[in-house]
Amino acid sequence: MPQNIPSGSLSTAPDSKGLNVRPDLLPESFFFLEKGQIINQEVSGKFGANGTVFRTTSKVSFTGKVYTICQGQVFLQPCGADTTKVNAILKPFNQPIKGLAIKYIVYRGLNRSDFFEGDLIKSTATTGFVDVIRKEFTGLYNMLGITVPPFTAQHIGFPAGTNQSVDDLIDDYFLKISKVEVTGGTATEQPKKAFELPMIPRGTHLGNVTGSIGIDIVLNEGDYTVANDPNPFQLNLAFARSADHVLDQAIGNTAFKKKLIRETATQFLDIAAFYGLHTQGKGKIHMSDNSVLQTPDEIYNQIQKFLTAQTTYLYIQGSRQRSYNFYGNQNLEGSTHNIKIGPTASNLSLEQFEAGWPVKELAAQPSLVLQLTTDNNDAAAMYVKQGVLHADTANEDYFIRGKNLLQEEGNGADTNFTKPITFSLNKTSANKTVASFVQLIYEGKTVKITSETPGPNPGDPAVSTSYDLKDIDDIFGLINVTPKVQSKGGNELAYVIDQNLLLIDFESKTRRKDIATVTTKKVEDLIMKNDTESLPRVTYETLLNNIRQNVGGFFESRAAYQDNSNSGTISYSDKRNNFYQLAFPYYLQTEKYSGANGVQFTGVSLYMDNGTLPSKKVLGITEDENNKIKTLISDKLLNNPKFYFKNELEEESAFYQSSEGIEYKKYFLAVLGEDQEGKLTIAFPDTPVYVTTLDSLAFCSEEYGKWLPITNSINTEPINLKIL
Repeated sequence: MPQNIPSGSLSTAPDSKGLNVRPDLLPESFFFLEKGQIINQEVSGKFGANGTVFRTTSKVSFTGKVYTICQGQVFLQPCGADTTKVNAILKPFNQPIKGLAIKYIVYRGLNRSDFFEGDLIKSTATTGFVDVIRKEFTGLYNMLGITVPPFTAQHIGFPAGTNQSVDDLIDDYFLKISKVEVTGGTATEQPKKAFELPMIPRGTHLGNVTGSIGIDIVLNEGDYTVANDPNPFQLNLAFARSADHVLDQAIGNTAFKKKLIRETATQFLDIAAFYGLHTQGKGKIHMSDNSVLQTPDEIYNQIQKFLTAQTTYLYIQGSRQRSYNFYGNQNLEGSTHNIKIGPTASNLSLEQFEAGWPVKELAAQPSLVLQLTTDNNDAAAMYVKQGVLHADTANEDYFIRGKNLLQEEGNGADTNFTKPITFSLNKTSANKTVASFVQLIYEGKTVKITSETPGPNPGDPAVSTSYDLKDIDDIFGLINVTPKVQSKGGNELAYVIDQNLLLIDFESKTRRKDIATVTTKKVEDLIMKNDTESLPRVTYETLLNNIRQNVGGFFESRAAYQDNSNSGTISYSDKRNNFYQLAFPYYLQTEKYSGANGVQFTGVSLYMDNGTLPSKKVLGITEDENNKIKTLISDKLLNNPKFYFKNELEEESAFYQSSEGIEYKKYFLAVLGEDQEGKLTIAFPDTPVYVTTLDSLAFCSEEYGKWLPITNSINTEPINLKIL
């Protein structure tokens, strides 16, 4: 039965100490195949790595009905060269597993005859999908009092003629804004965007399959495109239309492009592991006969014909949101080994995590224990994004750091590795491991970057300078991306969010560090200087996902306010200065002070309306300043760029003190990215871009701060005044 589900949030399950407890996942979805029909899978159809290729499509032999896994929009496309089949791309509206962001679910090989009669939608509703869209289509025209036109395939986005290109991104269709063209006084929609993608309830009979079906689950990294992206793989219509999809390193014509293709494997999730996750945190899988699967035995029995039904997948995100050891910084000295892994702490194998592909597949493993390499720096930390820690592994709300992570010298401990981290894997009553995946964010070794600058005289050798990657250098990216969520008009701003989590630190008054996971957001807007002049600017900010604090009874606590992390648009009025500002309860406040040379500066600090310590970091610069960095990225052909903050006083802990007694730091903004060989490099603009900070939370340029509208904790409405 189709199910429309209201959106919700994670429940909480605190213990008496508020430690070591994870909110229930509450996964809830519909099984995509009709119950009772025969399912089989060949080795050639199973998800995962096979030499230099990685199969993202899990393919099974099956004949019967197919259902929508969750509520979402559906986009139909051809299926390879087979004119009797179609593919369906489902974009979730309600995520079936809280905390697991799915971008698309791709069904490959549905019978075309269940959807279309020639170029028209079927006139008789033989599936729930056709029934839903026909009722909506006829209902709309009846409501408008207009004769119902022929319901063509193009009305729901299916290609007609050459109006779609295989190079078009799938996002262009889900996030499209229809545009009207006027020709000879007649207004018509652009053919490419003259359609509406239907919203379909969970559990809707989508179509039927005869012989076999493939399914891909694509994880969400954000709704944006990257300028000059060198990755040969793109989520485009070529991918959407494939009858069967694999990532093939052979299409990369350089070693770095092959590496990027391998990295792409972390964007996909096995369907068996997806359903296996329902054994964690009170999950429910609805079936076509109205039964509901909840126990490990019930769920395993339903997925057991998938050859990966007992496979645990290990995903580890390392520095700069790349996979573990992407930059080679995790290897033991003189070796390619970088992980100890096995079923128990006394039975670990020394291995190379990323050998082949950066997704570790562990078949029928009864439990999981691992140790990762570390240099024992005081910021080393791990966050368990997905997975269940065993009770023997000490943690702070699934953050692992300090004495919980690092080993003490002595007693034969190999301090090149973390302590053993143990995960519990769900099993059936017959002791069979149920498929799942463990996803970690880990930063345990300092990343070192070497920058080369020309010698002082022509012909002199280049001067090499080594830098350590600081926490702030791994935060603000999105510099050269374009949001796919489009604004509808002049009075609307589109903003973009990177959905990949980051580990960051906040300095606490106990001289210890609070640790948090965040996503990042970028907004481009403008500030009115006066009635006629404006200043285009760019604001980057972190959005809190989770935080673990070091709080004593005599110190202020840091806000645990969770931010909205969905891309979208913001409406505004051009009649007054109410352009983008931080969401309540955060606000920025300016303060004038005298610099070291006596020049007046405008400092910017971040505050909370309720007086607690902010759990956010902000970078504010003008559009011109941002464009200098974007030009540098383009000129140097840098990939995965982020802002690099170089302290003008060289030593990171050093700061200036104004004549008013205000302490501040001044940074020279550069860009850190991967060159065309994948090597990390720092590039500095010819014309310096400076930002200052008073609180190590808000980093703003002078021009950004000078024109910042006045706000305060009582009234956060901006005032259209220049700050003098």
